[in-house]
Amino acid sequence: MMLIGSATHAQRQREMRRPAYLEFLICIEAALGTANPGAASLEEQRAVNRALDALVLIGPSDVVETAQRLASLVQPDHGRSPSEVERARTAFLTSARSALGTFSGDLSHG
Repeated sequence: MMLIGSATHAQRQREMRRPAYLEFLICIEAALGTANPGAASLEEQRAVNRALDALVLIGPSDVVETAQRLASLVQPDHGRSPSEVERARTAFLTSARSALGTFSGDLSHG
């Protein structure tokens, strides 16, 4: 009986986390996809911050930490290299997949 309750809880957690992780990734991609590095609009920065706030609430901490690192690259005063962005994006995807218990491309669209 306890195993069923635990499995149901884990499934509910995944169902809450997956859309939040995807929304964060979409916001990041939009902000980082601008033509000029460091040129994310204020609206894009706010969208990233709102998505990050949601991640802070649902966790877990390793996902939050990697998301914060990735979100910091959107800030206008942060110089960033493509390799730095890719490392941060990969770290976020890895931690998110681990939290979801999946290791496929569920959270990656590129």
